[in-house]
Amino acid sequence: MRLENKTAIVTGAAGGIGAAICQAFAAEGANLVCADINERALVTTVAALKDAGASAIAVVGNAAEEAHARQLAAAAEKEFGALTTLVTSAHLDVPYLPVTELSLKDWRRSIDVNLTGVFLMLKHAIPVMAISGSGSIILIASQLARAPKPGRAWYASQKGALLSLAKALAVDHAEQNIRANTLSPGPTADDRFFSQWPSAEEAHAHAATLFGRLGSPQEMAAGAVFLASDEASFVTGTDLLIDGGYTAV
Repeated sequence: MRLENKTAIVTGAAGGIGAAICQAFAAEGANLVCADINERALVTTVAALKDAGASAIAVVGNAAEEAHARQLAAAAEKEFGALTTLVTSAHLDVPYLPVTELSLKDWRRSIDVNLTGVFLMLKHAIPVMAISGSGSIILIASQLARAPKPGRAWYASQKGALLSLAKALAVDHAEQNIRANTLSPGPTADDRFFSQWPSAEEAHAHAATLFGRLGSPQEMAAGAVFLASDEASFVTGTDLLIDGGYTAV
């Protein structure tokens, strides 16, 4: 129970890595405020957590809207009396195109969720977290911040920004005993990755990892548990890369 007496907000909680993080946090004793724009999937995720005995609530909303961030921070304080952990996993995909072909509308849409949405969540969560006397911020980045693929300039730049943002947060909030790190998953076996290929077998074949397979959402969630736990009390301003050696070659 490494996260007992901790309360976490997890955005992008309805599926994939976000849902796996919620499950792993619950298993370690955390209270959970689970957020996503997909109401049906989020309700299903939270129902499963509650059926397993977890303390969890669902908050549906758009990560690009400040009112949603404000609502999440208030929900953690109202329902559980504190906030100790923030995981920003909400993400919006736009077409995989070079910048010369990507529309300004899609560029702005992606930034609104993937970067500005993180800023809004931090703006409203950190003051509540500071009341607890300590905290852990985990921004979900990507191995593609280091090793981009074609058509991912928008993605690599936004995830790369999160690496720098975590370092800046670590500097700004160390006096409040708030740690800030990124977690960079490599290619992961979830619906988002599988949707790019005609079959699961072909998806694994294109994993480009040293193990010749995709990572599992649970493997990524294990890293988040570590960063959220007191075992990582001296870990801040860094990136935990879980990519199966993708960036080693």
